[in-house]
Parts: sequence; structure tokens; C-alpha cells
Amino acid sequence: MPRAHCSSPLVGWEGYTVKRGERIDPAEAGQRARVEIVLVRTKATFRCSGCGQETTEIHEMTIRCIRDLPLFDADTYVWFPRYRVACATCGPKIEELSWLSPWARVTRRLAESIVRLCRVLPIQHVAEYYGLDWDTIKSLDVAALAERLLPVDLSTVDVIALDEFALRKGHRYATVIVEPARKRVLWVGPGPRPGGHPPVL
Repeated sequence: MPRAHCSSPLVGWEGYTVKRGERIDPAEAGQRARVEIVLVRTKATFRCSGCGQETTEIHEMTIRCIRDLPLFDADTYVWFPRYRVACATCGPKIEELSWLSPWARVTRRLAESIVRLCRVLPIQHVAEYYGLDWDTIKSLDVAALAERLLPVDLSTVDVIALDEFALRKGHRYATVIVEPARKRVLWVGPGPRPGGHPPVL
């Protein structure tokens, strides 16, 4: 699979601009090339991630490093000042940014790219492709699935059906609950064990 080539990391930083960028080629075979980008703040106001209010008051500033889409066939690392605002309504809150979820370690556009790949590739392959931890990829995939599938509207459900199926050659089990009339899956979860009781929906 070809590596992603994308110049978009040079733009799209609402509230920030690129101060400098540097490509670092691997010193040894098997290592990955990397691009390091340093951002500086250009906007004087900050938006509270709790209530959405604009403010100029700062509670705290730290330097963060996050991952972005690969640039010129190299893993991209972005360094920037991350602010917590002193919101008059919410108190100290992380600044809301259009390109980064609160406390995220990857940009929104990288997260979206990862989620798209997870639809067609195993999580381990996606992790190796981007050079990220398996747990990071899994968390992004689970969050995207939850956003797309939950919550389930049960207001029109009159009849349900329940079935159990084996995982990993019968050593583990899962339960699925469906609405037979619409052939719609309502819930899937682990268990019960053989002889156990199904979950309560």
C-alpha cells in the first residue's frame, strides 16, 4: 500500500500558523522518516470547549506534540502551545479547536483517515501503517463506531429476538439482540458463559 502523500499539514490550523518545519531522514534501515512542524499562535481569543464562549483569559499553557497525516512519505509530528482557558462560566477548560479533539494525540483529519482504513483493514495493519500504538487505533475505531451506531432508538420496538454465538472456536461467547420485523441489530455484547443468563437490554 502506498504511503499517503499530503501537503494539507501545512494548512488548516485554525488559530495557528506554521513557524517552521523540518524533515528528519532515518539514521538506520528500518526506521521511519519524520517531519516535525512547529506552530505559533495567531489568534488572540480562545473558545471554551465547555460552553463555547470566546475569552482572552488563559489559565495554563503547555507545549504539546501530536501526530498528523503523513507528509512527503514521512510521519508528521506537530508541536504547538496548547491552552486551557479561564472561562467565566466553566472555570479552567481546554481550548476548543476545530482540528483537534480535547486531549487527543492525533489531529481530526488523521483520526478520520484511520477510521476509514479500519473499515477495510485489521487494526494491527492500520497501526503498523501509521506507526501508532494498537490501543490508539482501537480507541479511535470504537469511538467512531459508537458515534455512528449509538444510541439505538427503541421507541418503536415491540418484539425482540436473542441469539448467542461462539467466538474463537467456542472458548468465548457473545450475545446479539435483534428486531426481527426490521432485521435490525439492536445490541451485541460479550457473554453469557455457557449456562449463564443473557444481558438485560
